[in-house]
Amino acid sequence: MKKQPQVTEQTRANLRQAFWELYAERPIEKISVREITDRAGYNRATFYLYYHDVYELLGEIEDQVLGNIDRLVNEHLLKGDRLDFSQHMGLILRLAQRSRAYTEVLLGEHGDPTFGQRLKEIVSPIVDRFFLQDETVDEQGRRIVREFYLSGILAIIRTWTAEKDPMPIDRLIDLVVRIAL
Repeated sequence: MKKQPQVTEQTRANLRQAFWELYAERPIEKISVREITDRAGYNRATFYLYYHDVYELLGEIEDQVLGNIDRLVNEHLLKGDRLDFSQHMGLILRLAQRSRAYTEVLLGEHGDPTFGQRLKEIVSPIVDRFFLQDETVDEQGRRIVREFYLSGILAIIRTWTAEKDPMPIDRLIDLVVRIAL
């Protein structure tokens, strides 16, 4: 007997939500499948129908968040001929704001460090295309400047999403443009 797709997706969503509530509180190493299934109202066997382990579940969430950012970068931000930092950063921050419940935790103290690295890899083509066009800079210099920009962007997103009452996006962008660029 095949399960109905909407039931399957609802079960997955319930397991993701239960996991997420726990992950927001503590590191993944301290989260058991039993805790997730108890919170979601399922048995352990149900969890294993959908996920191999808690790391696969976290990976699914990370892939969803990063997929949205990747689409934004590739379908919009890399299409223009020039960089409009305010517009590009605004789009990235609005996306981070929409997924703030995830972004704050994924970039926070319990987050997986590889998430930040994967985010940098997605944003890297923007930096390469719009900031590293100076042909007099050698490859070592490009790596250093690329890391400078990417780490800064990541730190802005991490700090901003962690604020209880984050400043408006336009004000944040104005601040960065005035002070840092």
